[in-house]
Amino acid sequence: MRTSHPLLSGCLCLIALCACTGEIGGSGSHASNASEPSGHAGGTGTGAPDGPAALLDLPSGAPVSARLHKLTAAEFANSVHDLLGADAPLSAVEPDNVVAGFPSVGAASATMSPAGVGLYEAASGAATEYVFADPARMASVLACVPQSATDSACLDKLLTSFGRRAFRRPLTSDEISRFSGLASSIGQETGSNIAVGVRHALWAILQSPNFLYRSEFGTPSSAAGGRSQFSGFELASRLAAALWNSVPDDTLLDAAAAGTLDSSDGIRAQAERLLTDARAHRALKSFVDELYGARDLAEAIKDPALFPAWTPTLQSAMQEELERRVDDVVFGAHGDFLSLYDSKTTFVNAELAKLYGLPSPTGSGFQPATFPDDSQRAGLLGAGAILSAFALPQRTSPTARGKFVNASLLCTNIPPPPPGVPVLPAMPLPNQTLRERLTAHRTNPSCATCHSLMDPIGFGMDDFDSIGKWRSADNGQPLDTTGTYDGKSFDGLAALGQLLRQEPVAGPCFVSKVYENALGRAALEVDGAALDALANRFKANGNRADLLLLDVVASDAFRFVQPS
Repeated sequence: MRTSHPLLSGCLCLIALCACTGEIGGSGSHASNASEPSGHAGGTGTGAPDGPAALLDLPSGAPVSARLHKLTAAEFANSVHDLLGADAPLSAVEPDNVVAGFPSVGAASATMSPAGVGLYEAASGAATEYVFADPARMASVLACVPQSATDSACLDKLLTSFGRRAFRRPLTSDEISRFSGLASSIGQETGSNIAVGVRHALWAILQSPNFLYRSEFGTPSSAAGGRSQFSGFELASRLAAALWNSVPDDTLLDAAAAGTLDSSDGIRAQAERLLTDARAHRALKSFVDELYGARDLAEAIKDPALFPAWTPTLQSAMQEELERRVDDVVFGAHGDFLSLYDSKTTFVNAELAKLYGLPSPTGSGFQPATFPDDSQRAGLLGAGAILSAFALPQRTSPTARGKFVNASLLCTNIPPPPPGVPVLPAMPLPNQTLRERLTAHRTNPSCATCHSLMDPIGFGMDDFDSIGKWRSADNGQPLDTTGTYDGKSFDGLAALGQLLRQEPVAGPCFVSKVYENALGRAALEVDGAALDALANRFKANGNRADLLLLDVVASDAFRFVQPS
């Protein structure tokens, strides 16, 4: 079976070109009846001086303009699976460009390398080859099955249907003709057939920049204060990316075509539907993985002589525990998200229960579990995933753990260390604790400023070793797990979690993380008013993350953008 075609090569060239020109073909219809934006929620003004956003470490800068968004690796995989079936094999593609902690933010400035073009060609090629190797699988993804290379009616129908979801907008007549001509041409070659032709047409669609990049330019609107309003199809694309990490379904695209997404209420209604779908759980899992250090956990190395319990299966169990805990609060209990900071409930399998000192679950797989009231393990900070991810191969790291808390839970940015900062000695002195070593390290003025923000938090987590197992001593000496944050003292991880839950910045910080991930850009000072409104509603709604998601996508900040 052939692996390339002149028309496919043209699609590959467009991939590279679109990163430079910002133009990727037809843009679908645009709404012209922009509704009046409420307040300054579209990134056109700062928040109140005493509002929730004032607690955040927001950088200054001009409002972000319209742009293209390259699909993240997760969006690419989810989109291909939603288009071709969940069992379609996928090879690796270009690594994500992570900015502000999220691939979705980095995707706004990501380009594609020549090597990356080949990776996408191979990945989409293997997926389509698998689907078209079986007539039943092929029929399951096509609106109709053409009977011959001249069955133009069916070819147009299947390409219109598949292409609309892949491109997240209706195909133009020229696009339909081009892909239909490709399928027919290949299908009539010697030794070929129409199934081979259709496979190549779908392969071309999945290599097109119209699939690999999300177009978010909007149309200028006099009612939008100089901003551009995203079209219905652009909003359908943004909604599917924010809530599903994938392409829109036909219902969402139909809503876009009908003009339903032109209003905030219409967007909210569709978003409510999207959140009841299993694909919302998949998107939440990706968000959890990015916010709470899944990459750090995956790359964590432990000394097998010191930590023989550390296994790949334990790493996987830790990550799943974290994902299950968040999913249960967001979509199960519909509860207070900040309760995750000090909650004693979790989910464990046998291997994780053993590490935590809990009874082995009675059923198979993961089961709900509760830590004893007097346990120092509580909340997300007590999860093995976080304790292990932010520790070193042979010891804990109060500094790395404190930096994680600052960045992910408190939105405090810690700058990288200046050049020439001395490192800790590889081995401690006899009977010297890590706390004592770090205290001595902070006597260096170039170290003191940053370490004073990180270490006093991380010390509260130090009675859990490098793989997250509870311990009572360090280097043979009793542990001191007292710490401070913002002038408040605590003793131990459980007390730290309780303190963080009550911190005024905790809610606004989480709101800003959801905002950034959903909008695909870092929050700036000009987003202050939008974040004030969202944080106030988040608090009024009992800190419910599912309602926060609805508020974010229905906000003017999500619906409007500055012209490019």
